[in-house]
Amino acid sequence: MTRSSVRGACLCALILGAVWMTGGVSSAHPLGNFTVNRFSALEVRPSSVTIHYVVDMAEIPTFQELSDIDTDDSGEASAVELQAYADGVAADVLADLRLMAGDEPIDLSPAAPAEARLSSGQGGLDVLRIESDFDAALSSSDLTLDYSDLSFEGRVGWHEIIAYGSGGQGVVESSVPSESVSDELRSYPKDLLSSPVAVSSATVQVAPGAPPDGGGDGAVVEDAPTDFAGTWFSSLIERDLSPWFLVVALLLSFAAGALHALGPGHGKTIMAAYLVGAEGRMRDAVVVGVAVSVMHTASVIALGLITLWAARLFPPESVFPWLSLVSGIVVLALGAWLLMTRLTALRASGRADPDHLHGHDHDHGHGHSHGPHQHAHSHGPPPGTSPFSAKGMAAVALSGGLLPSPSALVVLLGAVALHRVAFGLVLVAAFSVGLAAALTAVGLIVIKARSYATGRFGTRLGGALPILSAALLTAVGILLTARAALSF
Repeated sequence: MTRSSVRGACLCALILGAVWMTGGVSSAHPLGNFTVNRFSALEVRPSSVTIHYVVDMAEIPTFQELSDIDTDDSGEASAVELQAYADGVAADVLADLRLMAGDEPIDLSPAAPAEARLSSGQGGLDVLRIESDFDAALSSSDLTLDYSDLSFEGRVGWHEIIAYGSGGQGVVESSVPSESVSDELRSYPKDLLSSPVAVSSATVQVAPGAPPDGGGDGAVVEDAPTDFAGTWFSSLIERDLSPWFLVVALLLSFAAGALHALGPGHGKTIMAAYLVGAEGRMRDAVVVGVAVSVMHTASVIALGLITLWAARLFPPESVFPWLSLVSGIVVLALGAWLLMTRLTALRASGRADPDHLHGHDHDHGHGHSHGPHQHAHSHGPPPGTSPFSAKGMAAVALSGGLLPSPSALVVLLGAVALHRVAFGLVLVAAFSVGLAAALTAVGLIVIKARSYATGRFGTRLGGALPILSAALLTAVGILLTARAALSF
């Protein structure tokens, strides 16, 4: 390989690497708005144990539960309705808690009335916090307790348990820490769902005189970064409407979508690799960006309908692993097909060397001879073999837009709650258009870079780029499919 080809390959690697770093291969988004989070604090005394239990529901689960809380259909949750709901949740939780002292089960009972509080969340939606206390007598002050929490199984979220001693009782050994890393579900650490605390059971050995905080080490965590674009996009649905504000809201929604597209997901790496591998043109980048926008809008509306009408059948967040798996399989199939197409075209054109010269001397046997002469010809893919197609475009749109933004879903559900459905749909559409604009810009930059690299470093690199990009797309598909399969 010539020096110019090496430089060209390095340049293209930097371009694709930059797209990879800004976009990542993960199609998954943080599901903070979907979470049902649980916390248990075991306070062990010489003759009793108390469990302080907290449930923190994010906007979307709270939206679903409000229909059960508002029993008189007044549109508001009264104090009486909240108390009745809290008591019902506490009873359900109590039935799903298990506490053992050795081989003997310990019967827990409510220690005080449960409490439920609504507070403002994103997009005009509420969040719900439920607190309850349970206690039980202990037959000995020197024993080992086994605790497990089976409540809200199948719901994504933060699951935390702590244990500590009081009143002279100490903890000899514990599988859980003695202090909460989330301030009892008030301040969530970084990477809430990509690397969550998921503790649903604990073993605690207690004895008088031992240190009260002899539990395991807590995780060293940082506060979660704020999604500023998602936050102010979600807040638009709450504002008073006026003609000027409508214009501003559309512009802000467009900007939020563009910023969201620059974060993880939405297939920037996939789009870049496909456009290079399929030798896409400028207008192809625009078409793919628009297709991703349409797909994203449709996915937000579809998941909104599931949340409204099918949530009792299954939690809406449970569809995300399946969507991720479908997206990975689509990318893998697209990459494999594209790679096969490019290799077939390469074999059909002859040797892999794109440009070579050869001379030959031959006699036709009729009185004259052709002297040595040269033929310069290309062995790259023949013209007209570009595999860019409507099916490929649809596959890229599916992989990039299938997973909806939680912020867009919050806006849509907030619009339903505030009886502003049309306004919410307009904001979601503007958000998706901004997302499409950012993706189109990425595609145009990639195509320009490919053209520059081919013109600067020759057809050898131009012939190799589609094959390398198809191989990259296949590798990304394998990774996405494997990660999605492991999430079940």
